[in-house]
Amino acid sequence: MAARIRRRRGLLPVLLVLALIPALRAAPAAVLDKSLFLSVLDAQGRPVKDVQMGDILIREDNQDREVIALKPASQPISVAVLVDTAQGARVTDAYGTPEEYVRDIRAAASGFAKQLLSRSPDAAVMLMEFGQAAITVTKMTSNVADLEKGINRLFPKPNAASVLLESIIEASKSLSKSKTPRRNIVALNIEPGDEQSAAQIRQLHEALTKSHANFWAVSVQPGTNMNSVRGLVLEQLTANTGGRREFIHAQSALEAMMKNIVDNLNNQYEVTYKRPGGGKAQGVLVGVRRDNLKLYANRIPPE
Repeated sequence: MAARIRRRRGLLPVLLVLALIPALRAAPAAVLDKSLFLSVLDAQGRPVKDVQMGDILIREDNQDREVIALKPASQPISVAVLVDTAQGARVTDAYGTPEEYVRDIRAAASGFAKQLLSRSPDAAVMLMEFGQAAITVTKMTSNVADLEKGINRLFPKPNAASVLLESIIEASKSLSKSKTPRRNIVALNIEPGDEQSAAQIRQLHEALTKSHANFWAVSVQPGTNMNSVRGLVLEQLTANTGGRREFIHAQSALEAMMKNIVDNLNNQYEVTYKRPGGGKAQGVLVGVRRDNLKLYANRIPPE
């Protein structure tokens, strides 16, 4: 009899667990709060500073999401600036002389760094070039003097091909190590270009997905010719990651465009929404209810 009682007692924990299984299965999955960063611009490309929570719409995987907060982004900004140093006949066609090109790219990169760090002292900038190889010129820093030293070392490389796409991958890898979630890549290149990157679209997508960086591309294009394949890639990358694709037809406007991007970065919003189920999403779309506004947001969902 005692042995029988002990066997029954041993069954009790098992029976209790089995009884709880239906309840555990019926419990709702956790709801997670997710955040992403976006820029809202008017028709002139200027940041809009009065966006309200009710103005923003979010869909993930074709399902509407509840927006629960919208505020000016306050996290530090990290930026990788990629500069085209591949020199060929196109430099002469665009500028007249390589010396004029050097002057303009240095002024644009310097103006960008100085304006960003003066307005956001906790920001950090790294400098890369992509003539023949993707090379880090200055590591991530908040020191303007260090950046100026790197900028002064930028020179076009004779007969060098462009490897812009490879530099995007390398910059993404560096940004993946950044502690701040506000990560950006700003590329400055000349069109047309002899793009010789071995990188594939899949590699670019994987690198940008891991870093979750916004990608911005500014192209100097005095004529109508451009590298059509690279152009399509840059259009797709900027659209998918919440950046802008801009063309400059007069190099005198280059510095002003780079400073305009600084304005966009300094006036980003952070939007927070609820993701039911607690799982991963495949895609996210962000919209704005108000007319005549342009919104730029990453289509890669936050993890």
